Amino acid sequence: MRSAKRSPPSNRKLRRNRPFWLLWAGHTVSLAGSQVTVVALPLVAALTLGADAWEMGVLLAFGRAPYLVVGLPAGVWVDRLPRRVVLLGGSLGQALVLGMVPLAAAMGILSLTLLCAVAFLAGVLAVFTDIAGLAFVPVVVPPEQLSSAQGALEVSQSGAQVAGPSIAGWLVQVLSAPLALLADVASFLFSAAMFGAIRVGEPERAAVRDSMWRQIAGGAKAVFRPRLLRYVTLCTATHILFHNAFTAVFLLYLTRDLALAPSVLGTALAVGAVGGVLGSVAGTRLGTWLGATPAMAVAIVLTGVGIGLVALADNVVLVAGAQALMWFALQVYNVLQVPVRYALTPAKIHGSVNATIRTTVWGTAPIGALVGGLLGAVVGLRMTLLLAGIGAATSALWLLGAARSTVSYWDDPESVIGRSPKGC
Repeated sequence: MRSAKRSPPSNRKLRRNRPFWLLWAGHTVSLAGSQVTVVALPLVAALTLGADAWEMGVLLAFGRAPYLVVGLPAGVWVDRLPRRVVLLGGSLGQALVLGMVPLAAAMGILSLTLLCAVAFLAGVLAVFTDIAGLAFVPVVVPPEQLSSAQGALEVSQSGAQVAGPSIAGWLVQVLSAPLALLADVASFLFSAAMFGAIRVGEPERAAVRDSMWRQIAGGAKAVFRPRLLRYVTLCTATHILFHNAFTAVFLLYLTRDLALAPSVLGTALAVGAVGGVLGSVAGTRLGTWLGATPAMAVAIVLTGVGIGLVALADNVVLVAGAQALMWFALQVYNVLQVPVRYALTPAKIHGSVNATIRTTVWGTAPIGALVGGLLGAVVGLRMTLLLAGIGAATSALWLLGAARSTVSYWDDPESVIGRSPKGC
């Protein structure tokens, strides 16, 4: 009897790769739902509970802390477990956890403490699904399609950033911030259905001989030994720190200093996120045209410029324009930097590699969130945004070290990022 599981043929066009498109559909819908939460959860704190700048920073820090707590062990477990099962369980778990917020609001027991707990638990589950999703892409996509697949996934992220905030703004205005989170609950249930429908054989796992800590050390060695991957990871980590200082006070700045209504705020963020869609499409071409190192360095500097311009904006149009610049540049950077880890590390430890990178870069996020909240309370929201933009731009200095790498990727970016995505 023929097995129901099958590996994707390497000669098949990406558009005919059914397992990838099921993964893409689940990923895309959950991203859109999560973008609703990105806007709605802080608005629950700011509008429903009246949180100040420091409390907003604390809430964001709880949501970002899971990578520091479980990021490295999660990578080991992802390498030991079927990645599809991790994706399925994580999606169902996040639906359950986020559903606690509207339930608590209906019962009259909603509090900042509960929001922090929900943010942390949802974050823990997101760590597993994030790492498993990254490690699952090379399972369903052959090497020659990885660039196009990454481009499609980045377009999804950018598209979610266009649709999600606008939907969130209107849902918050019409239903209330707590009830808006039900959209994310529904998105995770849909994602679970998509992941459950994937039928593809995963690589056989060798018997586990090493301890968890030895496997963690192996993942860290794979990331930090190559000069190229080390400096790209440190660049991303520095940028994430300052970006989260920005994020901690951004929505508070829009709702209090600029007095934007939730629906207007959501629309402004959606319009700005269109820049991310363009960046996802243009990233590979810009890397080939400028060279990967210069393109990544310019992109990181421009993200800082976009953040800083928000501090100078005094109306919704300027906010949207600054956000468009920031997201365009950030998506160009992501399209170029993510495939590097696939090229320089073996597939069997991609879970540990992704966990090491995610823990390193997102481990700075709670620090950035607390710093942003503290600065917002001490020097004001506008000055905090400006300082965050300057810091984000300086992240590009790490790429000076990467530029000295002798890895052929920097001389021939096509060897890793491939041709420009087509049909995505």
